[in-house]
Amino acid sequence: MYKIAHISDSHVSFKDEDGRGKKLVELLTDIKQRNCDHVIFTGDIVENPDAGDFLYVREILSHFDLLDSSRLSLIPGNHDIFGGAKRGIEFFRFVKDCSDMDYDRNVDLFIDTFTETFPSNNSFPYLKILDNAAIIGVNSIDRWSLDDNPEGSNGKISGEDFRKLNKILSSGEIKDKFKIVLIHNHFNKPEFIEEYPAHSLWLKSINRKMKLTGKKKLIKLFKKHKVNLVLHGHTHINDIYNIKKISFLNSSACIFPITDDQVRKYNIISIPSEGNSENIKIETITLNK
Repeated sequence: MYKIAHISDSHVSFKDEDGRGKKLVELLTDIKQRNCDHVIFTGDIVENPDAGDFLYVREILSHFDLLDSSRLSLIPGNHDIFGGAKRGIEFFRFVKDCSDMDYDRNVDLFIDTFTETFPSNNSFPYLKILDNAAIIGVNSIDRWSLDDNPEGSNGKISGEDFRKLNKILSSGEIKDKFKIVLIHNHFNKPEFIEEYPAHSLWLKSINRKMKLTGKKKLIKLFKKHKVNLVLHGHTHINDIYNIKKISFLNSSACIFPITDDQVRKYNIISIPSEGNSENIKIETITLNK
């Protein structure tokens, strides 16, 4: 079995006022102790797209020997490109800050900071073949728009990237591999969860600015090409659900859970080797608060 640890939404900053850098170290230590072969990070790695914050995370990843394409796969989240709203009176400036953000520069900064983890083309979407798994990384963060993406947190796959994604999924090279798509934005509709009433109401209240445009089209594409797993983050809860016989995994409660119980969780995916008739196995790991 090839073991992949899926994590998301660490929101680390160099100042580390909330101790998330330390929690990332704790998380990666737990992953290392479980002898995982690969780590997947589905966005919101930093709180703001600041070079110092990215370099701080890079240093942590380096400490665990993860700065290698065979060991780590990353995609950006909205915070990695647009950042987060400031506290206090500066909060009202956030939409203006997002409108002023240089989208392409920040995507390039993301790729350049973690360049060793990308395939040679250094762009999105990308393909990696690791053991018996085909890993497809997608940038789902939409460009700024006052009407459609005022706070930078909505998602959309551009027409060009959709065509590239279709080409990757159509490739004979991955026909017999387990296909795993990495994307930041979520696909499930907000529902009321009795175990997490506060989280449920929060997600319903802000869903209009955390939506993914073109979900049905993407799901249709995934189903056509028999995608096995879609890994994402964004909603700060650990979740496993199914749409059109495709399994979706959310590991965004691994460091910064916005849930009623504040319990940190992530998922480990075990991929059978070639010729093995077993199915993919998913284990949810619970960390100490």
